Amino acid sequence: MSEFEGKVAMITGGGSGIGRATAILFAAQGAQTVVIDWNESTAEETVKSIEQRGGQSFYIRADVSRSEDMKGAVDIAVARYGRIDILFASAATQITKSVAETSEEEWERLHDVNLKGTFLCCKYVLPVMQTQKSGSIVIASSGHAFVTYPNSSAYAATKGGLLAFMRGVALDYAADGVRVNCVIPGATDTSLLRNYLNACADPRAEEDRITRRIPLGRLAQPEDIAKAVRFLCSADATYITGTWLAVDGGLLAGG
Repeated sequence: MSEFEGKVAMITGGGSGIGRATAILFAAQGAQTVVIDWNESTAEETVKSIEQRGGQSFYIRADVSRSEDMKGAVDIAVARYGRIDILFASAATQITKSVAETSEEEWERLHDVNLKGTFLCCKYVLPVMQTQKSGSIVIASSGHAFVTYPNSSAYAATKGGLLAFMRGVALDYAADGVRVNCVIPGATDTSLLRNYLNACADPRAEEDRITRRIPLGRLAQPEDIAKAVRFLCSADATYITGTWLAVDGGLLAGG
């Protein structure tokens, strides 16, 4: 019997990529999985995939950047299950532009989803976890918080901000039995990475350049990151809070 049997896991950005892989993994481990995404069709695909494997899941359509959406999503999840044990804040968007080419609207949308969206998820989930006196939150930051690419400054700013935010939240809620950490995916084969590559003059050459820099010699798969999230939420990590775990094939080790 898995330690996650009967636990409730809320996954934002659960309709694709790392979020989908994590939702599927937690459901396979027995968790009741709440999939949060703005894209109904992709989120329903995640739920269908979970149910076909014998897991339990349901979907709530929400834009993480909207306070009313996230408050409503948390209220629905608690009404249905009575608790939230795990939050994986994975929803994100990305643009590939230089600073001068980035509009204010693009900057604001990027920060609304990546940074404000994570704040709102935590804002409404944390009181539930305080009442329970337990919970684990994992925030998806990025290797861009440390080493970024050209034309990625706005995205990198949000991911660096998430690291600082995580540390503060971990300190604020440790006494309530809530642990808060970041996972740092390296170059992961998701739509975000593919969008970046497709915006490059030579996508194949850029992918080769990235892969050559990775000591393990390959892109991460979403499942690689999902397993790290599971670890951070597990009983093996009960003394881990306020820190980050890089899952990047050794990329950051090379600077």
